[in-house]
Amino acid sequence: MAGIPEESLEKLLHFRREIDRIFTSLFDASSLGAGGGDDFQVDIDVFETDEAIVLEAELAGVEREDIELSILGDVIIIEGRRRPVAPPGPVEFLRMERHHGRFRRLLEIPGAGDTARVRASYDNGVLRVLVPRIDERRGRRRRIEIE
Repeated sequence: MAGIPEESLEKLLHFRREIDRIFTSLFDASSLGAGGGDDFQVDIDVFETDEAIVLEAELAGVEREDIELSILGDVIIIEGRRRPVAPPGPVEFLRMERHHGRFRRLLEIPGAGDTARVRASYDNGVLRVLVPRIDERRGRRRRIEIE
C-alpha cells in the first residue's frame, strides 16, 4: 500500500511547526495588553547539550522578582516587566532606546524534555532554563508488526 513519502511527511511537519510559531508570535504580541509602545520583545537563544535543552533569555535591567516562569504542557512561558529607570533630577531625553514595560514569550520545547525536572537560574541579566533531555518517545518512525 502506498503511503506518504517520508520527505513529504517531514515537510508537512516542518510546515505545521512554522504555523505554530507564527501563531505563537501573534498571540504573544496581542496578549500583552494595553501597554502602548513600552512593551518589548525578549531575545532568546535555544541550544542543546547532551544532557539538556537550554533556553537563555536576555533580561538586562529586570529584577528577579519581576520575572514569572511557568510551563504548560511542552510550552515554557516567560513573562514579567522591566521597570523604567529615571535619571536623577529633571532631564530632557535626547535619545531613549532602552525599552521598558511588560514582556511575554511562549516557547515550545524543541524535542523531548523532562518538564517535571526543569531548572532555572538568573544571573547578570540572563535567565537560563534547563530542560533535562529524555529519550525520544514520539516522533520517531518505527515499524509495527501486523498480526
